Amino acid sequence: MDCALLANMAYAQERRIEEVVVTAEKRQSTVSDTSISITAFSKSMLEEQGIQGANEFVNCIPATTRDDFDIRIRGVGTNFRSLGGDPGIATYYNGIYSEDALIIALTENGLWDVERIEVLRGPQGTLYGRNSIGGAINYITKRPTENFEGKLRTQVGKDSNLEIYGLVSGPITDELGYRLTAAKRTRDGWQEGHTQHRPVCLRFA
Repeated sequence: MDCALLANMAYAQERRIEEVVVTAEKRQSTVSDTSISITAFSKSMLEEQGIQGANEFVNCIPATTRDDFDIRIRGVGTNFRSLGGDPGIATYYNGIYSEDALIIALTENGLWDVERIEVLRGPQGTLYGRNSIGGAINYITKRPTENFEGKLRTQVGKDSNLEIYGLVSGPITDELGYRLTAAKRTRDGWQEGHTQHRPVCLRFA
């Protein structure tokens, strides 16, 4: 048998046995033990699949599409954006409800420094209340570390694409820590003479 085929089979078997711990049911469990339709992405899975934005993200989730500012699951989402218009998909950023937290995270910081993302499909009103008729999305970032840690990543590409990511994390006291992350992304615009600048995205935990 071809050596490349054997390597691919071994890699596939390794990926199948990997378990991602989720908190979709307000308690810790693995994806296989969670009795709901759920897709979970760990940090390593996001990096391996090269997912850095909303379009790449929704392409990996069954029955999920993206509008200009919203995500639809099984065809359910936000039909209009105005005062009083409720979303059909509940999004949570580290346990805090927000209509746009996930969309901002997917478009501004390139999914930098996340622990995992959980996508629940179908009505989730029992656990997540209103605004979750189509599903719910949990966006969980990494927690502060017990020891000092710093990282810097730079990524370049065509059309003068430049992305800079950084983080600093460490303890303040035995019970308190900090984690500061930042992302800056620029590239040439779609028209000559224009440049796309995304605002600097900062997060403090």
